Amino acid sequence: MNKFIFSIVLLLLGYNYCAKAQNANHYFQTTVTFPVDYKIGDYIEFASANPIAAGASGYYEVSISYDRGYMAAAATYIVSSSHSNPSRWLEAGRINNNVYTSGGLNFTIDHNPGTKSFRIRAVNTFGAPIPLSVDIKIRSINFNVNFSTFQIFGHESNEIGLLPMTYDWDLIVGNTFTYGPWILAIKAISNGNVGIGTPNPTEKLAVNGTIRAKEIKVEANPWPDYVFNEDHQLMPLDSLASFVKENKHLPNIAPAKAVEENGVALGDLNRQLLHKIEEKTLYLIQQNKGMKTLNQEIESLRKEIDVLKLNR
Repeated sequence: MNKFIFSIVLLLLGYNYCAKAQNANHYFQTTVTFPVDYKIGDYIEFASANPIAAGASGYYEVSISYDRGYMAAAATYIVSSSHSNPSRWLEAGRINNNVYTSGGLNFTIDHNPGTKSFRIRAVNTFGAPIPLSVDIKIRSINFNVNFSTFQIFGHESNEIGLLPMTYDWDLIVGNTFTYGPWILAIKAISNGNVGIGTPNPTEKLAVNGTIRAKEIKVEANPWPDYVFNEDHQLMPLDSLASFVKENKHLPNIAPAKAVEENGVALGDLNRQLLHKIEEKTLYLIQQNKGMKTLNQEIESLRKEIDVLKLNR
């Protein structure tokens, strides 16, 4: 009986040791302190990671929290790096931002994907003039061997690029209780294109489906008010009639086949349609002038006829 109890105790101790070792591999926590007179651009490099698979498993969640008279803030960032990345500092993307006032944050997280190092960098100096301590926690989402800790103070005066959170990203929706079909709702790829309902977005936003909105604002430049300039040449109506008869569409308007194959850009289409409306307005103005002249001539002829009738 005593041997059995002893074995259970050893098993529990071993499990506890293993759990602590795993936590040490995948969790890191520290506190760094910025001096009272720290400046924007000052940083503290505080840790480096050791991902497995030749560095390909580098995927971390970094949380920070701090307060200093009249301000308090916390945020969480995603840090991603892979195998054989060049050594350079990049700013991590933020997935959560808890601030006391709008824009009231003092720090961001940078990562060097080549050395797998982390640093916290000042972007503001809000709060009372006292030293500012920042609590930092790193969680390895993928596999990690260990963390190394240190504190290296410095100042970054160069512009920092952005650190990609992932190479691409999928949002697949459906009910796992059923046998499908499951749907790719959103796809983001490495060039920044986003697809809704399509796995291969070729535009900044590609939608395979309908869109309903209260308003859509499209920027179009140049806006075709140049049609009303004195030097703008209107196509004669006879030439326009010949063009339409031959081509079955208006000049500078995409034909139906091109729209079927390539779609239509709303900004270009609105600009082209306004161009045609303004030209049509000019045609009507010309026609109105001609009709006024014709009416004047008719009225003059009518008066001459009346005079001739009186002189018979």
